[in-house]
Amino acid sequence: MSLGLQVRNSQAQIFGLGQVVEILQMSVDDLENHLKGIAATNPFVTVDRHMWTSANMAAPAEVIEATAAQPCTGLYDHVLRELAGLLSRGGPVERLVLGLIDHLEPSGWLDRSVAEIAESLGVTEEVIEAALKLVQGRVTPAGLFARDLTDCLRLQLEDRDLLTEPMVRVLGHLNVLESGGVDAMSAATGLSKQDIGRYLSQIRRLDPKPGCQFCNDPALEREPDVTVRVSQTGVEIGFRSAAVPDIAIADVPRTQSGPETREALSRARSLKRMLDLRRSALEQVVGCLVERQKDFFLKGAEAQCVLSLSEIAEETGFHLSTVSRVLNGLLIEGPGGIVPARSLCSSSASAGSEHSKPKVQARIKALVSAETHDRPVCDGRLVTLLIAEGIFVSRRVVAKYRQEIGIPAVSKRRQRLDDAGVMRHTHPVTAKR
Repeated sequence: MSLGLQVRNSQAQIFGLGQVVEILQMSVDDLENHLKGIAATNPFVTVDRHMWTSANMAAPAEVIEATAAQPCTGLYDHVLRELAGLLSRGGPVERLVLGLIDHLEPSGWLDRSVAEIAESLGVTEEVIEAALKLVQGRVTPAGLFARDLTDCLRLQLEDRDLLTEPMVRVLGHLNVLESGGVDAMSAATGLSKQDIGRYLSQIRRLDPKPGCQFCNDPALEREPDVTVRVSQTGVEIGFRSAAVPDIAIADVPRTQSGPETREALSRARSLKRMLDLRRSALEQVVGCLVERQKDFFLKGAEAQCVLSLSEIAEETGFHLSTVSRVLNGLLIEGPGGIVPARSLCSSSASAGSEHSKPKVQARIKALVSAETHDRPVCDGRLVTLLIAEGIFVSRRVVAKYRQEIGIPAVSKRRQRLDDAGVMRHTHPVTAKR
């Protein structure tokens, strides 16, 4: 092989690798601007925005692996970027980090205890503790991957060099403050009320749910990327992303056959392949997701099954981080409205349970909606009713899920129902008097 040919091949390889990396990191708008820039300098490239309506499920997984791309938005994509250095190590480290990410809630907290995560990954609790400490030290903002509220606040105070011994005492007795006030906390911690006031002032400046700052995604205000329609044969997937740029390659004039022309044409074709692979990755991952969550689209949230990113990765042959990148920021419109694709990947309501968190939340909402003003359903009763349906969850989980979907405690609901009953049975004239 001549030296000139070797140089050209090397340049082509570098160009191709650079395109893959760039396309991986670009949002849709950035990609379109990037393609327009290339079209301005490459006569063979014409930017085209086409509509594609059916999934192509036949691209090689090992090639698509390098080209999964969707807008980089949301908490999960953020932590993937933050922890890219750890993920690049591969092997056990990568598996542990991705396992922790898989249990990250939108609040930024973990949805499972260290013991449960260790059991799911088949490792010891000590290993998860070490991995968690490593992840918490690498990711920003501080407080992500916290076990609970106290852990979240501790991480932020530690990050700001405010975690003094007295502050540790205050953190350990926050429940005392809630039940007995500052006097009770003063007695429990041995600190003066003035000191406690100062420490509480510092705590109030912290963010109890740092993951929520990534929830205000402008992408949620745009049109969905995927539509799922119910038909007689099941569900039909439609990809209607008007924001999926593509390119067309112009014909090569016979009069142009020089090195520069061949190089420009080679780059145009390489770019076209990358874009095709990008689209194909999206189609395959979404196709798998919709197929696994078919009952969700047919019957609603109460039929949503447990599904992890790892399962999709195993079924499609993609790396777990590839699947996560594809789904982050993606919106799916079904019969029940528009939902983030990532929300269809949900963990079980409790360790070993076959019921998903959204399913349990939907059942709680339905049971509370059916309560009467003379007999509101308390959390203990909800546990009993769910167990009767074969859904085994603890009272703590029920209370947590109830709060997350905006249902107040039974005492507040009872007052609201009583007030509604009084208004309903009181004559307007009597009420006026």
